Amino acid sequence: MRDAIHNASEDAHRARERVKEAGAGMGQSVSRFTYTSSYMLSYGLVYATVFVARSIPQENPIVEGLIDGGRAAIEALNEAKSKPTEAA
Repeated sequence: MRDAIHNASEDAHRARERVKEAGAGMGQSVSRFTYTSSYMLSYGLVYATVFVARSIPQENPIVEGLIDGGRAAIEALNEAKSKPTEAA
């Protein structure tokens, strides 16, 4: 009887260890899936955007407006970063 109880307790301990190992593996799988999905999504968006941007002729008012607007946004962001924040 003691052996049966001892064996059952060892089996339960081994089962807990296997569950812990499986949980760690599952977490890594979910993390890897999330990373890969995010990578593929961002790559696809950036590639498509660059492809479209390169297919538009450079010498037209739309492209010049986009370039000027982008530069203005970058300048505004740099100015906002350089200003000290005020305490509320």
